[in-house]
Amino acid sequence: MIRVTVELVPHGDEERKREIGRLEIANDGSGDEETGNYTGRLFAEYTPEEGRRGRLFSFARQRQSVWSLIGGFLKLWGHTRHSPTLMSK
Repeated sequence: MIRVTVELVPHGDEERKREIGRLEIANDGSGDEETGNYTGRLFAEYTPEEGRRGRLFSFARQRQSVWSLIGGFLKLWGHTRHSPTLMSK
């Protein structure tokens, strides 16, 4: 399983940190050597207690990074349409 946890750490104060989001991703075992099928659950302040569920199919796990997998789930739930228009590298 892959778990991504997002914490808010006010002013870098570790004693005041709190989890504001979590994404859990698991391979469901039904893919093949090159592609995988994944289930995911998103937990955030606005989701039900059991989280928001979703599935990604035919993810090219040999050619794509874990960040692409995470991005796929975020896109599934509509979290990429709020991207800033001004960015820099």
